[in-house]
Amino acid sequence: MAVKTPALAGSDVAGRLNAALPGIVIETGDDYATVASDRVVEAAMFLRDDEDLDCKYLNTLLGIDWLDHFDVVYVISSLAKNHSFVLKARSRHQDPVVPSVSSVWRGAHLQEREVYDLMGIAFSDHPDLKRIFLWDGFPGHPLRKDFLALPGGYKPGLQRFPFEFPAGQRNYPSVTGTESPTAPAVPRLPSLPQNATPVAPGTNAGGGQLGTMGGGVHGDRSDRELGAPVEVHATIEAQGPGNQMPDVPPTSDVKAEAQSAPDDLEQAPPDARPGANA
Repeated sequence: MAVKTPALAGSDVAGRLNAALPGIVIETGDDYATVASDRVVEAAMFLRDDEDLDCKYLNTLLGIDWLDHFDVVYVISSLAKNHSFVLKARSRHQDPVVPSVSSVWRGAHLQEREVYDLMGIAFSDHPDLKRIFLWDGFPGHPLRKDFLALPGGYKPGLQRFPFEFPAGQRNYPSVTGTESPTAPAVPRLPSLPQNATPVAPGTNAGGGQLGTMGGGVHGDRSDRELGAPVEVHATIEAQGPGNQMPDVPPTSDVKAEAQSAPDDLEQAPPDARPGANA
């Protein structure tokens, strides 16, 4: 029989927090308490070390974008006492910074890096704060609600999230011929990678939604080549300027020659075979 883990009441835990750390709680709910970001480490240590609360296990850590501020959410629990609680740290929306709790819960180390990478919330005093999924220099943080509005008017993906159309609209005006929810053409950034050549009109450029090139050694994928067998691509490349593909005999001729060719190893005298005198 499964054993349920009850959630502690937010008002009860908030009372204990305020009694030990006056004025630390700024908001409470049914099962959570919110503190200012600069005091989150104090709250975390109290929740972990208090004998009755004993929240020594960090279940998960995540970020929430409220457009005007960020909340970092810590879901914690006590395995010994079988209860859980939610602690929240509130930070400003412009250049958000929250102290790291990796010194309190070691499990926060990678999870804070994930929130930093995808939400753009920096964690001060983190021992190794760097992106964990995306590369350094990636423009923006994909889980932020303002990610669809990059500088210069460029958009990295859909004009809005799927199925979030205005009343009475089922598709984008720039897309015709279908009644199903569809995505418009994605604008490309004007810059080209180093040593890249411009792509001819009608070319389906690879490299992701933000790139103009990429997606392979040559940096582009021609529409007429998409879906072609590997042999076709090899022929196209080999027949370019200065690349003459040698004549290749039909497959049947190759098999016939292989069957008629003598086996040098079997025809050689026994003392001439490799390893015969070993």
